[in-house]
Amino acid sequence: MKHLIFLLPRIMKKIALVTGASSGLGEALATLLAQKGYIVYGTSRKSGDETRFRLLNMDVQNEESVNTAVHQIIAEQGQIDVLINNAGIGIAGPLEVMSVDSIQQAFDTNVFGLIRVTQAVLPHMRQAQSGKIINISSIASEVALPYRAVYSATKAAVDRITEALRLEVGRFGIQVCAIQCGDIQTSITAHRIMEYAADNPAYNSVFAKVAQNMNDGVSKGSTAEYVAAEIIQILEKEKMAKLYPVGKSYQKLSLKLKGLLPGSLFEKIIKGYTQS
Repeated sequence: MKHLIFLLPRIMKKIALVTGASSGLGEALATLLAQKGYIVYGTSRKSGDETRFRLLNMDVQNEESVNTAVHQIIAEQGQIDVLINNAGIGIAGPLEVMSVDSIQQAFDTNVFGLIRVTQAVLPHMRQAQSGKIINISSIASEVALPYRAVYSATKAAVDRITEALRLEVGRFGIQVCAIQCGDIQTSITAHRIMEYAADNPAYNSVFAKVAQNMNDGVSKGSTAEYVAAEIIQILEKEKMAKLYPVGKSYQKLSLKLKGLLPGSLFEKIIKGYTQS
C-alpha cells in the first residue's frame, strides 16, 4: 500500500511530447507544460538545456530518429498523452526561382515530419484509448501570401491532415486539432529558407520589401509565451475543435475578411500589405 501511495503522483501525471522544443514556441510550450505538472519530453536536432524538461535528439526528417525517440519515451513512461507537432521551418521566395530541393526540405519538415511523429505516437495512444494531438499550423494556411507559396502550402496540408485525422481516430478517444498561428517573436527569421535571385530585376526589388515586412512582422508579433499559454488553454479543454487561430487580432481578422469580401478586393488588401 505504501508503494502504491508513493507511485500515485507519478501515475497521475500526463506525458507530453513537444517537437522542435530547443527554442521559440516549442520551448515555451514545453516549459509551461512542465510548470503545470506534465512530464515533458522536448525534441531537437541538437542537445540543449534540460533543467526544465527532458530534451531528446530527434530529426523529424529521419524515420529512425523519430522512432528511437518515441520508443525511449514509451520505455521510460509507458505512454504519451499529449503530442504537440511544433517542429517546422519557414521558407520564402518567388516560386519561379526557388529550388526543388528547398521546397522538398520544407515539405519534409513541416508535413512529412509531422506525419512521421504522428505515426510513431498513434499506436500507443490508440492502445490507451486516449490522447490529444495538437498540430502547429499558421494563418498563412488559409490566407495564401505572395512569396510564401510553399510555406502556405505546407501549412494548408497540416490543416487538411488534421481535419481528416481527427475523423479517423476520434473513435479511439484521441482528439486532434490545429493551431493557426500568426506572427510570433521567435528566431524563425534567422532560420528561414530565403531563395531569390538577387540580381533578377523581375523580383529582387519587390522581394527585398517583402522580406523586410516579414522580419518586421515577426519582431512585432505575439510573444512565444503568450501563444503557448493560449495553446495550453486549448489543450486543457474537454473537447477540442478542429482549428484555432491564435495571434494578433488583425491577423485573425484576415481569416474572417477572406470569407466576407469579394476575392479581388481581398487580394488587393493582401498584396498591398505584403508588398507596400
